[in-house]
Parts: sequence; C-alpha cells; structure tokens
Amino acid sequence: MEQTFNRREWLEWLTRVRLLMIALILGVGVVWPQYVPASGISRYFLPIIILWITIGILQLILVRLLPSVAWLGPLQVSCDVVMITGVVYTTGLQDSNFTVLYLLVIIVASILFSRQGTFITSLFCISSLALTAALVHVGKLPRTSLAPPSIENVRLWFLNNSFGFLAVAYLASLLALSLRRKSSELEQKREELLELQDFTADIIHSMRGGLLTTDLDGRIVLINRTGEDILGRSFAELRGRDLREINKEFWLPDMSTLPEKLSLRREIELRTQGGQRRYLGMSVSPLRTRDASRSGYVFNFQDLTELRRLEQEVATKERMAAVGRLSAAIAHEIRQPLTAMAGAVKELGRLVPLEEDEKQLVNIVSRESERLNHIITDFLNYSREKSYAFEEADVRTLLDETLTLIERKPDIEGGFQIVRAFNGKVSNTRVDPNKIKQVFWNLCDNALRAMPDGGTLTVGIEEVPDWLRISFRDTGMGLDPQQRSKIFEPLQSNFEGGTGLGLAIVYQIIQAHNGRITVFSERDKGAEFVVELPRSG
Repeated sequence: MEQTFNRREWLEWLTRVRLLMIALILGVGVVWPQYVPASGISRYFLPIIILWITIGILQLILVRLLPSVAWLGPLQVSCDVVMITGVVYTTGLQDSNFTVLYLLVIIVASILFSRQGTFITSLFCISSLALTAALVHVGKLPRTSLAPPSIENVRLWFLNNSFGFLAVAYLASLLALSLRRKSSELEQKREELLELQDFTADIIHSMRGGLLTTDLDGRIVLINRTGEDILGRSFAELRGRDLREINKEFWLPDMSTLPEKLSLRREIELRTQGGQRRYLGMSVSPLRTRDASRSGYVFNFQDLTELRRLEQEVATKERMAAVGRLSAAIAHEIRQPLTAMAGAVKELGRLVPLEEDEKQLVNIVSRESERLNHIITDFLNYSREKSYAFEEADVRTLLDETLTLIERKPDIEGGFQIVRAFNGKVSNTRVDPNKIKQVFWNLCDNALRAMPDGGTLTVGIEEVPDWLRISFRDTGMGLDPQQRSKIFEPLQSNFEGGTGLGLAIVYQIIQAHNGRITVFSERDKGAEFVVELPRSG
C-alpha cells in the first residue's frame, strides 16, 4: 500500500517534470534553430514534440484515474524512449544535441524500477539508438546529419553513448537503491515514532489525575482528558492560552527557581466555567530537553473536592452523633423538672394575688419555659430514629408545590422574587415525599430569611449521570468559611430566634435518602445549597 502510494507520487511528479522538459526542448528548437539542422526531416521536429506533449497529458490523466496500475511506469518510460529517439533522429542523429535526454530516462527508470529494470531501460535506449543508426546506414531512413559520418565515427559515437548509458544506469540504480533503503529505514522509524506517540498518548490520557504541560512562558501545550474534565474545558479551547488566565494559583511567582529534581506539592481552589468550586491537589515539575535545559513545566493535579466533602461529611456526622446523644440525654433529664417548674409557676400565679409587675414576671417564666420545652422537643425529634416511607415520586412536582406554598407565606412581600430554573421534564426518584418537602421548605425558608431586604431565590433542577441535582441560590448575606464548616451542626443558627436544628434535620433526611448536600457561599455574595439525590433506574 505504501509503495504503491509512493510510486503514484513519483509518477505524477515525473509526468509534470516531463511536460516541463518537453516545453524546454520545444523552446530550444524554436528559439535556437541552430540546434535543429536545416534538413528536410527537421520539419517533423515540431509534430513529434506536440505528440509527446499529448502523450504526457494523457499519462498524467491516467496516473490520477488509475493510481494503483502497475503498467503505467513502464508505459511512460517506453513512450519517452520512443519520443526521444524521434527527437534525436530529426535533429541530426550523430549531430543531435538531445542524446543526453536518454540519460534522464535512465535516471527516471532507476527511481521507478528495480536495478534490473534500470539496466533493461538503458539497453532499450541503446537498442533504439542502434536500430535508428542502422536503418539510416542501410538507407531505410533518410540521413538527417549535415555531413555523412564515417563508419569509425558512428562506431565511436555509439560506443560512447552505450558506455554513458550503462554507467548512468549503474550509478543511478546504486543511488536509487541506497535511497530506497534510507526511505525504508526512515519509514520504519516514522512508524516506530508514531507507535511510541500513540503509546505515550494512551498512557497520558488513561491517567486518573490531570496532566498539563506549558512552555516557559506559561502557555498551555498539552492537557489530558482527565485534566479537561477537572478544569471543565477542552484542549482545543485551552491550547496556546496562558495558564494564569485559567487560574492564577497554578503559576508560582518563583517558577524560575523551581528545583530541577523536586516537585512542589500544594492545594489550590478552582472555579470552573459552570461556577462549581473544586479543590485540587497539585504538583509542578520542570520539563527538560536532552541537553538538560529547561523547556517548560508539567502540572499534575487531582480533584480533591469529593475527598474534602467526604472528610467534612464524616466530621459532621461524628459531631452530630455526639451532639445527638448528648442532647437526648440532657433533654430527658431537663424536661421533667422543667415541666414541674412551669406548672408550679402557673399554679402560684393563680393562687396568690400578684402585682402587675409580678404577673409579668410569671408570664415571662411561663413563656420561656414553653420555648425551652419546644427546643427540648426539637432536640428529641432530632435525636430519635426516624421512619421513612419511600416511593417513586416526581421531585419537580414536589418542589413546585413547596415553592407555591412559600410564595403564599404572609411574610413574603414584593421585595422577594422566586425563579424556577427547571423545565417541565419529569424527574422521578425514590423519596419520602413529606420528608423531602420538609427539606425543600427549610432550604427556601432559610434563603428568604438570609435576604432581609429582599432579593432573588433561584431554584433549579439538573440531571447529571446517576444524580438528580436540586440547587437553591439566594442573593443574601452569605456565609464565611467558619459558618460554612459548621452549617449542618445543631445550634448553629444565624437567625434571631432560631434553634439551629433546621439544617441539621435537613442533613439527616438527605443522608437517609443516600444523597448529599453541599453549600457554596462567600460573605455578602449570597449562598447556594445543592441537594443531590440518586436517580431511579
């Protein structure tokens, strides 16, 4: 296949060169008539050249129409030998200046054929020349030379040309053979290089971590598929761009002083184009050429977002479990004496005449006792084992019903706007409808309370592989890092009068659904709570 392709290339190129050579011969014959003897036969010079050009054009067409045909090469060489013989004959035979064209045909044959084929071509040239000279000598063809040559001159002329043809055939075939060997070695090295390139590319793209390389100025040269997934951008989009445009934390201010044999490891935070926050563990090392000079940098990075989330989740579970056990024990111990104290205070206020100030104090004690009892009840509900009734349900419908109730709350005024960023597509999964509605209500209620001066709550549903993602994004006061780390723990309320158990219960319900909940927020830049539930089927 490769040899046929190369021969076709050579044939097409040589056909074009032949046409150019014929045009030069025609120019020589027209511009310098002294090269064409003034004999009666010379009138055939121009028709032979025109015929040769026609044959060359036809052969060029055949090369393009029949690229894999083996007889095109011999046909081309044979036609050239015949046409050159005609040109040599019409221009004086022994006196012709175009005998050297035979050498070009022999060189072409050495390129197209084997060494044996090259010598056969040279013998064909010698035979054509000898046959023409013999026919002229016996009178079968008219003489075209200016003066009748002697037998010795014809013999010397023929021997010189024969020796030249054979010598050129030998040297050209030798060089062509060497060229073929080098070409074969080069092709073999090329195949090995392509295999090595594919092998290296497979290794790079099969890595579970991201790999990115840059030049010394920080322009991106290569990135593997995992790196594309982590950064949320394709290589076609990133190629040639400055790495600092993606994230400034990738590039160190002292990159030029990076040790040659050590890689610097650290963690950075990245925002994708979709707005997702990711934590990356990264190491950077210099790239070196064969002469040990530095040519760029290689960045290895892994997505630690899920690991950080799991670490935070485990820590939160441990703290919540401890708080739950403690709250249950304290609630049981406090509830009975608190109930007795509240009843005694009420009975005292009923039996003993009290002044107005004293009655107000009794009312305060009663009201605070009830509030404390309500908190203890919430603690008990939080610490008790909950029962769930799972069923297949359309989460979109449940969410829409919850948002409708939220919109009709008495304290919702015109300063609030709730945006439904989900389409009408059915999103079924196995949930406890009542419990999941409680999750949606608490998240929406907290979002509205985080916007005391009004704002926008955007609720969206997105289907990703294996997960149903529900997001609640507000434009409120936001959270600082310390608040984010403890947001799902009990007694962490940021609102006046809150018990701090709402999000803790939300966390419990999401865990019972084998889901996960994540918060993204910055102080004074709003907050986004993302609930992910396993998709059905």
